[in-house]
Amino acid sequence: MCQYKSAIVVRDEASKGGIRLLMSPWTESHSELITIFKLKDGDRLTFARVEFTPSSMDKAYLVEEYALRLDEERKPDWWNAEIEADVTDRMRVYIKSIIVDGDVALLIGGQFVVAPGAKVECANAMVISAMCGGTLNYMWGGTLNDMRGGTLNDMRGGTLNAMWGGTLNDIVEWFSGLIKNVSKSATIIRDNRPKPIPAPATQSPEPKAAKKAAKKGTSK
Repeated sequence: MCQYKSAIVVRDEASKGGIRLLMSPWTESHSELITIFKLKDGDRLTFARVEFTPSSMDKAYLVEEYALRLDEERKPDWWNAEIEADVTDRMRVYIKSIIVDGDVALLIGGQFVVAPGAKVECANAMVISAMCGGTLNYMWGGTLNDMRGGTLNDMRGGTLNAMWGGTLNDIVEWFSGLIKNVSKSATIIRDNRPKPIPAPATQSPEPKAAKKAAKKGTSK
């Protein structure tokens, strides 16, 4: 299964270092990246599927915790230690660019990692790959993939895929998004969504034999 942060490396002699690094803030699927960039996946391997992942998503805000690996047993014949080091450096630069560790008014239109101590007023139409701490006041939309800590004060829309820790203070009554997995170690203070009305209990039909017995017992 593809993991954050996924990318594809293609050979391109016209580019710096002889390679291009292909990725998207919206997906970690190598299959989807192949489709997006119109690559041909044949018997002869012409590109490398890579992942640059932290030792734990709790530490996703620490670039030094990341390591590069190939996401398959085989590799292109042009792959070597020099290219691997180059890809590692490029992925490290990208991860540094998406880490939020200060005061931000709005996160929109990209991929982010929220570090402890960060203060974000609003997030919409974005992907937060990991929230390791900090505070997000309003989430209007987008996706929060992995909440490991911190405080989300007001969830008004979007998708929360996994909440392993931290606190969600308020889910508004008209929330139309999706909350999937909530661990016992996480806390939701107020869930104002309308509770589903339970279906009325249905009475099982009385067996025919019991009906006949009841009629005999009441006959005179």
